[in-house]
Order: sequence, then structure tokens, then C-alpha cells
Amino acid sequence: MQETILDKAVPFFLGLALIEFIWGRRKSVYRWNDSVSDLATGILYSFTGVIITLAAILLYDKIRIYYSVQSLFHLGDFPSSSPLIKTAEGWQFNLESFLAWTFVLIAVDFIYYWFHRATHEIHFLWACHVTHHSSEEFNLTVALRQSMFQRIFEYAFNLPLALLGIPWWMFFICHGILKIYQFWVHTRLIGKLGWMEKVLLTPSHHRVHHGRDPEYLDKNHGGILILWDRWFGTYAEEKKEPIYGLTEPLPTFNPIWANLHVYISLWNLVKATPSWKDKLLLLIKKPDWRPDSLGGEKKVPEINRSTYTKFDPTISSSRKVYGVLQFVVLAGLSVYLLKLIKLGKISLALYSGFGLWFFFAFLSLGLVWNGRTKMEKWEVLKFALLGVLVWNLK
Repeated sequence: MQETILDKAVPFFLGLALIEFIWGRRKSVYRWNDSVSDLATGILYSFTGVIITLAAILLYDKIRIYYSVQSLFHLGDFPSSSPLIKTAEGWQFNLESFLAWTFVLIAVDFIYYWFHRATHEIHFLWACHVTHHSSEEFNLTVALRQSMFQRIFEYAFNLPLALLGIPWWMFFICHGILKIYQFWVHTRLIGKLGWMEKVLLTPSHHRVHHGRDPEYLDKNHGGILILWDRWFGTYAEEKKEPIYGLTEPLPTFNPIWANLHVYISLWNLVKATPSWKDKLLLLIKKPDWRPDSLGGEKKVPEINRSTYTKFDPTISSSRKVYGVLQFVVLAGLSVYLLKLIKLGKISLALYSGFGLWFFFAFLSLGLVWNGRTKMEKWEVLKFALLGVLVWNLK
């Protein structure tokens, strides 16, 4: 498995986050505990992404080969060559290829709008997206705060592209461009951008999307174009800077709980509901919907900005240093492991074993930032398990 366009962009993401950190120090744009949690969820997203992406490619290509319109109606292949081709006479522009690539990029963005909207309007899909919204900050590291499971459903939404005969690698390049574009809009430091606000997703639009204020909920779902929101009734303009995060704030920096808490909550709601019809409706209706047996729909309260405080447990300076250093080590190990699997240097089974260890390690790291005092047993067990895995690398 080779590096994707998104993999190659990660060093630039981190560099831009560093610039934003320096630029935004007076506005307190970053907190160590929150940003470490953001980056940890991003690493977990990358780990699960290897297996999910491999499975998605296999499924996508099976559909394209056997069930696409080209296969069923014996049509020519979808144009996928580069719009610019270097020949003996110099560079030549291929209009057909340019239009094909433009179509795929717009189609990917259009599908993303509906997928993104669905993750806010369907409870079981919200569970795979909530991780991204659970930070109470809004900065470039939040862009990397992604769910371990979201790609499963996001790729599924894009399977119609396989029916059109679009090669999987063409889809992945355009999908990568979409994700790279979305990175820069996660900032508080860029104001409104004139004419761009009418057509493209901007930081102002995306600040609204991450707001928990009642007037901002479930708005501005676009990936690159804001036109979809304007056309389909989900647009809201930024009138005041939002309060960021969930309507019920997540009181933890544990990246594992950030990925799982809605699944567990939804499971408990389904178990507590006597009617089978209501059990199904809990899965497919909006996240705030509840049957009458559970008290009816939840109301989103207004936010009292004068009394609102962020989750921010006090921990000692030595704990902060330990938490940062531990994350740096984990990040370095994860980059090395991801490189090994993509170069084919380790088996998928051993990679999965390391993935489970990282799951445990980030759980432990979350406890550090949450202020848990007794950590010695967790740390000894964590490093003992790491030793076993490293031994198997030999």
C-alpha cells in the first residue's frame, strides 16, 4: 500500500499548526491537553484507516469491474489520464481529461455534503462523526481529530462513483484534495474572505459548523463548496464567534472515549427502549430525538457565555511534561509503524497487534491529561506489552 496524497500533506499540516500556535498565542488558540487529544485521535484514525482503506479499495474495484455502466453496457473506460501531457512538441492540454477530473472532484464534494449532513441528522452516523466535534477549541489540530470508524461509512457513500466506472485511485486523489482543503478552514485567526464566502467553504463558515449555539447547529456541511448548503437550506452566516464543541460537552481528554462514547450511549438508549419501532427510530432519527418512553426529544439550551467554562483539569507541571513527551514518543512510533506496513515490512497481524497496543497507550495518555493520580500500574503494563511486540519484530 503506497502513501496517499493525504499522507504526503501531513508534514505541511503540522507545520501550519505550529505557525498558527505562534501566531495565535495572544488569543489562547491552543491548549496542550486538547491538542494532544486531537493529534492522538488523528493517529488512531490513521491506524484503522490502513485496514479500512484496503477493504474499501477491494470492494470499490469489484463494483467498478463487474457492475459499472461500462461493464454492463460495454462502454469505453472513464477518462482518467492527466489533463496535461508532456510530448515531444511540449505540454499538451487534454480537455476531455480536464472535464473528467473536474466532474469527479465536484461529484466527490457533492457526495461529501450529503454524507456530512447525514452524520448530523442520523444518530448511528453521528456516532462515527462526533469525535471531530468534541473539542472545545477550534484550531488546525482539530482538523486532525477524526473518528476511527468514519471512513467505513464515508467510503460507502462514495460507492456510486464505482458504478460510473471511475477508477479507485482517481476517486482517492480527488477525495484527498477535498480533505486537504478542509484542513485550513479549522482556524479562528482568519476572518471573512469577501467573494469566497459566496462560493467556497471558508473558516468563517466552518466555525459556524463547529458551534454548539442553537442557531448554528447542523449548518454548513460543505467540503469545498458552500454552494450545496446555500442550495439545500443548511447555510448559516457567522454573526458571532461560536462556543465550540458538543451540546453536552465531553469531560475528558481520552481519545478512546472520544471515539466510543456515543456508540455506548446509543446502545444504552436502545436497550432502555421497550418498543422495537422506537429502537429502530433511535438509530435513524436525529441524535436529540427520544421516544416518549424516554421523555421525548431533548431540547438544546441556550449558552450562558458569562458562566460557561471549558473542561480543563489542573495537573502538575511534571505531569504536563510527561504527557507531552509520552505523546511525542507515541507519535514517532506510530509514524514508523505506518511506514513499515505501507512498505510491506511487517505482517497485517503484527500491525494489528501494535494497533491494539496504541489503543491501550492512548487510553493511558488520556488518563494523564484528565488528572488521574495513580498511573503506575497502567504504565508498567503498557511498556511490558510494548516489549512483547518489539520482540516479535525480530
